[in-house]
Amino acid sequence: MGMVTLLSGQPKEGVPVEARSESKGFYEETVTDSSGNYRLRGLLPDTTYIVKVVEKGDFGSTRIERASPDFLAVKVGSEDIRGLDFLVFEQPELTILSGHIEGKRIDDLRSHLRVEIKSANDPSKVESVFPLPLSNFFQVKDLPRAKFLLQLRSALPSSTHKFESEVIEIDLEKHAQIHVGPIGYRVEEEFLKQELTPAPVYPLIVGVSVIALFICMPRLKDLYQATMGAYISSSTANGKKEVRKPVVRKKTY
Repeated sequence: MGMVTLLSGQPKEGVPVEARSESKGFYEETVTDSSGNYRLRGLLPDTTYIVKVVEKGDFGSTRIERASPDFLAVKVGSEDIRGLDFLVFEQPELTILSGHIEGKRIDDLRSHLRVEIKSANDPSKVESVFPLPLSNFFQVKDLPRAKFLLQLRSALPSSTHKFESEVIEIDLEKHAQIHVGPIGYRVEEEFLKQELTPAPVYPLIVGVSVIALFICMPRLKDLYQATMGAYISSSTANGKKEVRKPVVRKKTY
């Protein structure tokens, strides 16, 4: 008699156990109950048996990878033998995450879309990123038994397109095989309009005035010289005029 447990100490039900006599060819087999216990009956006295966990019947459904110890050799006497315990290790169950995408213009956008799977506990940790297949269906195998966030990512420039995707939480701890979908998205084209900021008017006027003044300076100089020359000539001409003598009128008596 004995017990079969997992590494965590939890009893394992439905595990086949066999006792076989290699020398005489006798064998007996049984399976563990809900408490992980088993009992081999009908063993012959004065016979050595090899007791071990075996793969039989529905053993494959229990996902047992190996047992420790590999076997126990016992010689049957007149009394029951107890304590023939085994520790078993389960195969990690293969996880499969599948889904499909639906949305407008998906044929045009497919080459720009990526499926992203990241940890729900640590969103900065990305488990997998891959392009969207031509069929719009995807399948990812052998992800860890944990919770994940699934969404679409776009490689379109953010300056010209606004892209939004659903974010779906996946719990592979409870269910090893999950299908999600349809996963939707929304995309909008955006055209940037450059807004012209009106320039300050006063500095512009001052600048234009300075440029105009700089261009007109030679002409102003010539005009000034011409005006001053005319004025000097006029003054000289007035100075040369004859001074009229006063007329003395004679008085008559």
